[in-house]
Amino acid sequence: MTTSSVKGFRDILPEEAAGRRAVLATASEMLVAYSYREVELPLLEHGELFARTIGESTDIVEKEMYAFEDRDGSLLALRPEGTASLVRAYIEAGMSRSLPVARLYYQGPMFRRERPQKGRFRQFTQIGAELIGRNDAGADAESISLAADICSAAGVEGFRIEINSLGDQQCRPAYREALVAFGREHVAELCDDCRSRIERNPLRLLDCKVEGCRTLMGAAPMMGDQLCDPCRAHHDSVLEILDASGIEVVVRPSMVRGLDYYCRTAFELIAEGLGAQDAIGGGGRYDGLVAKLGGPDLAGVGFALG
Repeated sequence: MTTSSVKGFRDILPEEAAGRRAVLATASEMLVAYSYREVELPLLEHGELFARTIGESTDIVEKEMYAFEDRDGSLLALRPEGTASLVRAYIEAGMSRSLPVARLYYQGPMFRRERPQKGRFRQFTQIGAELIGRNDAGADAESISLAADICSAAGVEGFRIEINSLGDQQCRPAYREALVAFGREHVAELCDDCRSRIERNPLRLLDCKVEGCRTLMGAAPMMGDQLCDPCRAHHDSVLEILDASGIEVVVRPSMVRGLDYYCRTAFELIAEGLGAQDAIGGGGRYDGLVAKLGGPDLAGVGFALG
């Protein structure tokens, strides 16, 4: 008989549980103050939902998703993140007709079969907010400001906000080719994971944690140098609004997000000293995701804290 928890999972004992409830309550109050409304999402979704939205070649789908075949032969998955699930719910409920501009949030456990290490577990709690139906820079700034306000209200000290632009369907393909060419040129210097990413998911080269790859990619082409005029104008506007609002951010040209649906603005909130995972939250813009899942062509931007 086994008397220990499953590897990568843990019990939340009373003292910590009380603190977690307080943090989630603070976050919920802040979200309501920003006019966000809660949606309760199921833990299980069709596996295809995440393969189509996150990306089949991402680490989450390839290596980390808890997926299994149901009795009827369909593939189900424990949710690894919340945005795809919320957008699915938004479309399925027909909310695009009644709420073409919607502020919605969710909270609860997510599951990823990552290698357990300090600060990282296979079951973790997230609270996330999505602003659907606005494509202006002000919406991006609102999401970043809201995420920062929640962290501050929850007592998180010394965090910083890092931001980048990932371009869009107009300018990213050329950048992707430039990154592939760089990877091919330096393939012998890359780790095994990065060698496999060159053709399938080259943006992930910028996010490798292996020190040799990190040093090498410092010389790689950056998306910021190849943004099209509309993407550059959008990025500049986001920065201007944040600056006018007194919100300090650090532009990190090498930042990427591990989910394929992101475009243009991407951001992370970083708190040092948390172990293997120093990002306490992140998000960005995902124009095209609603349409990809069968809804109208609505823009979207959001974040999750965990």
